[in-house]
Amino acid sequence: MHVVLHDLQHGLFHFDKGIFYTTKQLLTKPGHTIREYLEGKRVRHLQPFSFVIVLATFYGLLYHYLIFKHSGSWLPKPSDDITRASGKIITWITEHFAFNILIFTLTTTVVSYVVFKKQKYNLAEHFTLNTFSLGLFTVISLFLFPIAYIFDRAATLQYGIIQQAILLVIMCWSYAQFFNNCSRSKIIGLTIVAFFAVSIVNLSIGFFAVWVLSRLTGGL
Repeated sequence: MHVVLHDLQHGLFHFDKGIFYTTKQLLTKPGHTIREYLEGKRVRHLQPFSFVIVLATFYGLLYHYLIFKHSGSWLPKPSDDITRASGKIITWITEHFAFNILIFTLTTTVVSYVVFKKQKYNLAEHFTLNTFSLGLFTVISLFLFPIAYIFDRAATLQYGIIQQAILLVIMCWSYAQFFNNCSRSKIIGLTIVAFFAVSIVNLSIGFFAVWVLSRLTGGL
């Protein structure tokens, strides 16, 4: 237990190492930091998967207990199978925010690998790139969390739009620095393509999940 607590302290709470160091580096130079990590400069960094899961879990807990638990009335009323299924999926996403981030990371990884295939990075390297990028997105979402808390459900739509805009900016910023052997304008253009492709893929997954759940609900 002593070793576990020691590793937890050094990995998460030291400002010169772990989650705070990784956050600081990503906030200042995300693409360069990720590329240097892949090149072997990773001693002081928290591993990307641990980084995003810790942050997403913390964000999910805050959102659940401070917002969702007290404003669930904005969910669609179960007047039919579709709205009942939609409400269940929204609830599931909120209750499993870290798992939802993982799914989003996987879809983003596949899309970026296809879009940037000529850059010669393998699938695992794209996974690292997108894991760190979504970790940075979660950090900034935590900074903006007071907006969602103060305005509660009145700002739900606006908050979601702001989050999507921030995600696009983070992807453009990170990718433009990471893929440094190509013109920045071309990388940003491809990043925008990747962003909308990821959005379409995730919406398709969401609609398919709603359809499947509505069929199951209607059959019960």
